Amino acid sequence: MTDMLLRQMKTCDKLKRYRRGSGLTQHELAEKAGVSQSAVAMIEAGRRPDPHPRTLAKLAAALGITAMDLLDDPGDPSTDSTPA
Repeated sequence: MTDMLLRQMKTCDKLKRYRRGSGLTQHELAEKAGVSQSAVAMIEAGRRPDPHPRTLAKLAAALGITAMDLLDDPGDPSTDSTPA
């Protein structure tokens, strides 16, 4: 997947893609990151659209990436929640 496509993905999709790419289950990632498995599941399902920065940092570190790699692209109109 190209960097441009990754930047256009939402946090929930990015987390799932990076986790699967690392060969980890939600449970394994949660243990490695020191967060609950339900937190990982909720973020991946999009039920936690704005995860706590500390949670994102822990997940990113466990995946060997930065928290910025997991964030929605602010320039992507599909992630803009500002009313038109």
